[in-house]
Amino acid sequence: AGDLRFDAGEEIELAATFKAASEIGQKIADPLFIAREIALTAMLEGQGIEREPKWRFTVENIGQILHIGAKAAGDKRALADFQELAFAAGFFAALAVARDYINLICIPQSEEITAAGDAPAGE
Repeated sequence: AGDLRFDAGEEIELAATFKAASEIGQKIADPLFIAREIALTAMLEGQGIEREPKWRFTVENIGQILHIGAKAAGDKRALADFQELAFAAGFFAALAVARDYINLICIPQSEEITAAGDAPAGE
């Protein structure tokens, strides 16, 4: 299982597991659908084409995604804790981590990646 680290004043590990992917699918939307929407919207915007995505990150689902990922890594904190962490870190920063986590679930990486998308030093 891949994992992602989120620094919101502290490092939080998000584990990419089938159980987490299934929970995201049940509570939010299918991770494959989310990843496809992310990729399609980015590709079209890169070509200057405006598009209304069929799915969007929100202040509610960002915290949910981070919570599910952290639970998969063994974190015992409540959803409300992750909603507050997303707020404290800034929703755009937390959104980037949630997006990277969805991509990690759908496109497993051979190496651990950080929120910035770079392999950690020494690995």
